[in-house]
Amino acid sequence: MFSALTYLKEELIKFNQFDLENTLLLMNRVDFKFVLKGIEAAQLLKTLDKDYDVISKEGNLFRCYETAYFDTLERDAFYRHHQGKLPRYKIRTRTYFDTNDQFLEIKYKNNRNRTEKFRHKLSATKHLFAQSGVVDFLNEHSIYNLNELKEALLVKYTRISLKHKKLNERITIDFDISFSNGLKNALLGEVVFMEVKQEKSMKSPVMIALKAMNKHSVSLSKYCYGLLSLEPSIKHNNFNPLQKSLNKIIAPL
Repeated sequence: MFSALTYLKEELIKFNQFDLENTLLLMNRVDFKFVLKGIEAAQLLKTLDKDYDVISKEGNLFRCYETAYFDTLERDAFYRHHQGKLPRYKIRTRTYFDTNDQFLEIKYKNNRNRTEKFRHKLSATKHLFAQSGVVDFLNEHSIYNLNELKEALLVKYTRISLKHKKLNERITIDFDISFSNGLKNALLGEVVFMEVKQEKSMKSPVMIALKAMNKHSVSLSKYCYGLLSLEPSIKHNNFNPLQKSLNKIIAPL
């Protein structure tokens, strides 16, 4: 199986490591998402070590995630994103395999196009809505249609995270991305999803470098793309530009 790790690992040697425990989370932010090949992500890293640190956990630079997304049977969350409607939200559980931490998260894109993330610590991801505090947490953020919510997609991937040495900015680089809906599975292979998260929009070194590579921000959601890749009959015309960008990377495999 191809892995972008082949390209990325060598470039990370040059970066100073910054401990995860001392890293501030950007829970209210603007974000910009990009699609790259593994080799392109490695080329980008060549230019960033003077301005960014790589975030580590006890010397480990690679964190494995498992994220389960919840949606209604009518796919309300998918279609609100597809139609570009604001505000919109996604509900998910996330497991961090290196620490065994589990959270319920609401990722909310508000009318000002800022992303807000809210978290609730879980003891397990099974029997989600029966766990103490879960219903109150969801209702607190105006999620009331709990009887309609079902697990719609499981996503697994490996992540590298960088932080700017001075600015309040983080970069996440996700690879070895796989999707499952219980019936079908899909693996993205060489595709890398990159996200630049900023306290406020600014021309930072990574944004300047991406522009020089002719990389443009896209409306990207692992949930939406994963659902589309497993259910190609779902309405998706507004995602066609993203689909074409991904096909250029996937096709040679």
